[in-house]
Parts: sequence; structure tokens; C-alpha cells
Amino acid sequence: MVRFSVLRSRLLLAGAGALTLAGCAHQWESVLDGRLYTRTNLNRYPVSISAVDGVSTTFVPVRVDAGVHRLTIDAPPVAGFHLPDRREFTFKAEKCVRYWLAAQRPNALSHDFALVIDHAESVPGCNPTSGAPAQAVVVPSDLSQIEAPQPIPMPKRP
Repeated sequence: MVRFSVLRSRLLLAGAGALTLAGCAHQWESVLDGRLYTRTNLNRYPVSISAVDGVSTTFVPVRVDAGVHRLTIDAPPVAGFHLPDRREFTFKAEKCVRYWLAAQRPNALSHDFALVIDHAESVPGCNPTSGAPAQAVVVPSDLSQIEAPQPIPMPKRP
């Protein structure tokens, strides 16, 4: 009985140590979040990131590698409608940067929207020089200096 208890406690300690070490090493380099960071912009809405590069996801926030990705974005439905508005965008994610993405509509009743970067900041504890590129990423204080996401034309539904 005592041997089993000692063996079980050693296994638990070894498992906890392995989980702690695995938690420090992550495979992603950037974070995409569809929740609003600022709530003062008129006609700006939170988004749901439905898919990254054609692979569906339900995670909030979505962790991705640095580089160019194809995002499928759902914006909340306009008043009087119950289905979200879906668009695809090409998005370039920099290494060690967390992006808060939002849908910017021309007015409250428009189905059309543009994907905008509501806020961007460095990921805490991420080392931007741990791989390619070797230069540090500096998030500009003026978000207009960041290249805007580009829309991808979607085929019409039959």
C-alpha cells in the first residue's frame, strides 16, 4: 500500500513537471483575437474567426504562425437578419504580435464590412529573434502604418 502511494506521487510529480515544461514551449508565433479592444469607434463590431487557411477553428484567440494567412471572418448580423456576414481576407501576421481584429462597417445597416486592426501589441514572453526573421518586431503606435488586410473575392453561392 505504501509502495503504491509513493509510486503514484512520483508519477504525479513527473507528469506535473512535464506539463510545466511543455507549457513554456509554444508552436505559434502570433495571436489573432476577434474581440473588440476599443469600444468607442462607431460602426465597429467584434468578429468571429471561422477558419485560418481553410481549416475551421473555434478557439478564441486563434494562435497562428507568422506569415500570410487566408482568414474567413464572420461579422455579426445586421439588424433584421439572423445570419452573420462572412468574408475572406488575406492577412499578414508578424512574429510575436497580438492583433485585435474588428469589422468596420460604413453604417449600422450595411452588410459590407472591412477587416481592420483594432489594436496590436507585442506578445509577452515571446522572443522575436528565436527564428526567422532575425530582426525584432516593433508595433507602431500609429495603426495606420500597418498594412490593411486585403479582401479575397468569394464565389457566389448557387
